[in-house]
Amino acid sequence: MAEQPTAQDARAVNARMVERLLAEPPRPLAQGGYALRVLETRGRRTGGLRRTPLGVVEVAGQRYLVSPNVRRDWVLNLCAQPECALLAGDERERRRAVRVDGADAVAAVRTYLAALQIPWALQAFPVSADAPQEDVAAHMDEMAVFRLDSSEPGGRGED
Repeated sequence: MAEQPTAQDARAVNARMVERLLAEPPRPLAQGGYALRVLETRGRRTGGLRRTPLGVVEVAGQRYLVSPNVRRDWVLNLCAQPECALLAGDERERRRAVRVDGADAVAAVRTYLAALQIPWALQAFPVSADAPQEDVAAHMDEMAVFRLDSSEPGGRGED
């Protein structure tokens, strides 16, 4: 079983991933797929910019962020201030994060878990990648799912 990283290890890995994701051309995101992006939020206490590398999934034409834990800093930041941006390479998409539940959230979690290949990240979830819909739904109060709507009226959310 893979060992889960410490908070200090995770911060260092995240910083390197942010740097890499901003330096490379973005990988495409397709229906049912997963791609890494940098989520830029405002800190809920300081108001300072925070950057977190995260997987984004696309389900039924919508983009979603999925967290195994409702207490993650980026989740709490989005709950306090839903305006955010997705960054990759030289692309910047302005978005508004809308917390979702029900069938949309379950579908996003199942898609995310099916695409995720990192053992320690999979272990952070209260359900397995092959969990049936009912099991995922039973654990939704422990997880957070955000739909990333465009923050541009009628636009794709790109600056």
